[in-house]
Amino acid sequence: MSITKIKPRHASEGKSIAQILKDRLDYNENPDKTRDGLLVKTYQCNADTAWKEFTVSKQIYSSITGRTRKPKEDVISYLLIQSFKPGEITPEEATELGYQLAMEFTEGQHQFVVATHTDRHHIHCHIEFNSTTLDCTHKFNNYKDTYRTIRKISDRLCAEHGLSVISKPKEKGQHYAEWANERRGTSWKAALKNTIDRVLPTVLTFDDFLAAMRREGYEVRQDGKYLKFRAVGAGQERYTRAKTLGADYTEEALRERVGKPLIHAKSRTGRTADPAKINLIVDIQSRLRGRGPGYERWLKVHNLKEAAKTLTYLTEHGITEYAALEKLAAEQIAKRDAAVTTIRQYEQRMERIADLRTHIVNYAKTRDIYLQYRKLPAAKKAAFASAHEDELMLHRAAKQAFEEYGEKKLPAIKDLQAEYKELLEKKRVAYAEYRPLKQQTQELETIKKNVDSLLQIDAAQQEREAEKRRIEQSQAR
Repeated sequence: MSITKIKPRHASEGKSIAQILKDRLDYNENPDKTRDGLLVKTYQCNADTAWKEFTVSKQIYSSITGRTRKPKEDVISYLLIQSFKPGEITPEEATELGYQLAMEFTEGQHQFVVATHTDRHHIHCHIEFNSTTLDCTHKFNNYKDTYRTIRKISDRLCAEHGLSVISKPKEKGQHYAEWANERRGTSWKAALKNTIDRVLPTVLTFDDFLAAMRREGYEVRQDGKYLKFRAVGAGQERYTRAKTLGADYTEEALRERVGKPLIHAKSRTGRTADPAKINLIVDIQSRLRGRGPGYERWLKVHNLKEAAKTLTYLTEHGITEYAALEKLAAEQIAKRDAAVTTIRQYEQRMERIADLRTHIVNYAKTRDIYLQYRKLPAAKKAAFASAHEDELMLHRAAKQAFEEYGEKKLPAIKDLQAEYKELLEKKRVAYAEYRPLKQQTQELETIKKNVDSLLQIDAAQQEREAEKRRIEQSQAR
């Protein structure tokens, strides 16, 4: 989930445009807020000299168009802020998301600097983009519904990256209080289901289950044929009938599930595990029920919820042997790492394209100034160089970059833009595939750690098992 806003930056009569831009970009790129600059990403400019490049573009704009404005009316840049829900995104992901937002919103026609700040409880991006276009012939049109466009793009990107999106009630003619109460009612059921799923695998009898639910803060009633729960400690007013939670939560189903992880009703008639191969799940269940020393040690680090989660995962995925779990984890990690490598390759090429395009644009902007400098007699060069220091610096940097590029002929801007756009789409698709892979891998790694810890499988034992498998495989050949 992200919240966005845009703010125009005006010139000031008390300061030069260059100084205003430097002050603002210095604040955005503050090392204390951006992890020493690691969370700063730019487009068509350099983070250290962006303020100079923005300034030069405005000088060229005035020269080309002949337009000038009063300081109070002159917008020299725009600040776009994108704030994220605490704990929902990493700083690196926020930087990438901010970059994608800026690129799509400006359509690649304006230089910008993305700086992600981590100095507050919520991660937020400061996106400063030049009001002047790259070709220095136009300025950004801040139309009436600009903020709506930004929000729409941001919401879509958040959805594509698996983040929550702020939404309003869709119901027509319904009072907000009614809608909120419905949402709250749903949350009681969700909380009850989670508690039941967590508690059931850890108890031995149905009475133990009811007692455990009371310890969890629920009031339990068995009036006639209905089993009901009410979260008294949390302020729930009305009871929730267990059967309204679904087929897996009727009293009969709950009695059947005692001491077992959840296997959804729809999958009960499907493939069942071979009894001769359920040693891993049975071993974990026996340790949980036995409450032995191993369980006590494990409980100091973990909790019953983790135990239930682990058993449920193993059962739903049909994992009955440690070797199968080990293999699945290794395969999942390999898939995730391959996805990361692909994304990084796209990013590296995109950075190279952006850097080269910046130098091509800067070279074209400053070529006339450089030619004037070359034609001057030696006595006048020093004064001219002092007056046009920024332009000459950008021109020399561009020439050096072209030499390092190594190709005799530079690519056309339109070709670079086309390739960049293609890479951006490929990266978007790759990132959409990577995010669930990352979550699945993290979940599987947690499950494996839980199993290792609960079964007390140390490194030496794992090595012995691996060696045994290698011997068996060699003998079978």
